[in-house]
Amino acid sequence: MTTIKKLTMAAVILGSAFVQPALAESPVVLKFASAFPPGTKTNSISIPAFIKAVEEASEGTLKIEHYPGGTLGASPTTQLKLVEDGVVDIAEVVASYTPGRFPELEMFELPFVFENTREASLTAYALYEKGFFTGFDKLELVGIAEVGPYYLHSKKELATVDDISGQKLRAGGPVQGAVVQAMGGVPVGGMPATQIAENISRNVVDGTLMDIGNMFNFRIADAAGYHVINAPLGNVAVMFPMRKDTYESLPPKAKAAFDKYRGMWFSNVLSENLDKQNDESAARLEADAEHNMVEFSDEDIDTLKGAFAGLKDRWDADKDGVNLYQEMLSARDAVRADK
Repeated sequence: MTTIKKLTMAAVILGSAFVQPALAESPVVLKFASAFPPGTKTNSISIPAFIKAVEEASEGTLKIEHYPGGTLGASPTTQLKLVEDGVVDIAEVVASYTPGRFPELEMFELPFVFENTREASLTAYALYEKGFFTGFDKLELVGIAEVGPYYLHSKKELATVDDISGQKLRAGGPVQGAVVQAMGGVPVGGMPATQIAENISRNVVDGTLMDIGNMFNFRIADAAGYHVINAPLGNVAVMFPMRKDTYESLPPKAKAAFDKYRGMWFSNVLSENLDKQNDESAARLEADAEHNMVEFSDEDIDTLKGAFAGLKDRWDADKDGVNLYQEMLSARDAVRADK
């Protein structure tokens, strides 16, 4: 072999030595979507914190691209389908927008059970880890925020339980619909959160059930001036699923990084920031003279609790040796004890 051929061969071998590792280390790219505004606590703080932690722990094997504000799909009701169809890898999904798909999560919408988002969220993930949730056969749960508690907000005066009678109230699913009916209101479904304020202004509905933290994100505070703040009307599951096959295909380092920060870590970050958002929004409402922060009397609260008593029966019964409602209460109490 001539000297020139030897040098050429050496150059090819040397070049391959540099090219192959570069190709091997190209990161897997995941798309993380949300239909909700970029300025929410979830999109501006919690998801970026998760992405930063996972990417750093993956040692360059994983990159997560964040698409808030409906960039990859504007409707909040279609986010789960985007994940299942492979359009996005992870999405912010409101479970109640697919009624019946995740029936156990509907249990968290029961009134007077949880005090804040954090205890409800960590309770939910604990039950998921124990295998109590259905609907996840082809999905992995990256994190969950049981947003709430939800409260009653209306453009019409609210001073007593009797004032709810006949009011048209937006309800985000069957359980919320039953809650509204039990209070004497008229439930109106099929309305994404992003359309509530407009529909209150147009008199399509008189009010809504909503957590305090989203009153400004969805501009509901511009349309509703009465807020009942001592009757917690349940929490709503906002979950972050990905396809199981996508998760299983992650390279070892990427998967290990993902596992380190998914689940309880991410759920805790999500819920703590949402509880801060609740506190901040409540302070804004209280400081505004145009808003009325209403507290029902003890008698009215007892009336509501009595009206809601039967709503839990669907879950407060033994099924295959498990009482799911009691399991939820037990997990909640463990979260409270572990503060």
